[in-house]
Amino acid sequence: MDALLNDEQGRWLSPRLSAGSSTMHVAVPRGYPAYARIFHPAERDRPVPAGSQQGQVGRSGDTSTGAGAGEFQVTSEQVSWSTVAEAFGTVMHPLAQFHRLIGSPPDGGNDVLDAAGWRYVEPMPGNLDAGALAAAADHLADHTTTPTRGVAAVWEGWGGLTSSGGSAVLAASDAPMPLRQSADGPTSVASGYFVADGGPGSGILPQDVVNGPVLELPDRAYYLFSAGIQTFAGRGWPREAPWHDGSAFPQSPSILWPDDHSWVLVTEIDWDSTIVAGSRELIKALVADPSIEALPIREGADLHWDADSENRPPDSPG
Repeated sequence: MDALLNDEQGRWLSPRLSAGSSTMHVAVPRGYPAYARIFHPAERDRPVPAGSQQGQVGRSGDTSTGAGAGEFQVTSEQVSWSTVAEAFGTVMHPLAQFHRLIGSPPDGGNDVLDAAGWRYVEPMPGNLDAGALAAAADHLADHTTTPTRGVAAVWEGWGGLTSSGGSAVLAASDAPMPLRQSADGPTSVASGYFVADGGPGSGILPQDVVNGPVLELPDRAYYLFSAGIQTFAGRGWPREAPWHDGSAFPQSPSILWPDDHSWVLVTEIDWDSTIVAGSRELIKALVADPSIEALPIREGADLHWDADSENRPPDSPG
């Protein structure tokens, strides 16, 4: 994946976007026959008796003991939005918003428990995990005439890209932490630490890329890299990605498209889902794949935090 030191291959996107729009087309191009929304996996955890086989145990640690109850550990597992909706008795649908599924305010954090004692961790915004990206890439490669030629656009604002300033992820081995799907499988995450800014060119990307042109789209700017979608069909793609910092949780591209523009995949930095625009056949294949949680979504869809009318609280206006 080589850096593209001009924005020519991305200029076709801008006329198909709607700056300032309240719809998804502030980031997703209009004019495709069909669209799908891929929901980023969520996570949940709960305490269980030490040694219990309940759930999918990731990195666990003893938390506390109850009177006469013995030791406990925390078990964590990755879950779909449909599973979350079932746990809370809410409705899963194409415009669902995660905070509405769990009955939490948008800034309510991760303190909501279901009836079985599971605590839910919100899906990761701006990053499609390695497993979901690989599964989607298989279908995307089947629906383009240029599977080995395309472009990956990466948002310029990710920490550490242009300078050493930013935050780093620490892997914890002795604390109960939520799981994230890394390139090598489920891993737990601890809080990061701040790294001082060493100036332009001191980050992951070389100075000629940092000082070169970027693709300017509404409210965002991106570095461009040559990348056919077949590159992303395996979990090993981070080893080839110039923007990857070696962490356990590789940053997925913000936008992907093939040279023939037959589809576009958009993972907007503030969204906890990814939108694919393409043919009806592609969208049907993505929705039918059990390894991807995806639903068809209409052109002009609103993904605003308050757009989930199916699960709107009774006291909410509108």
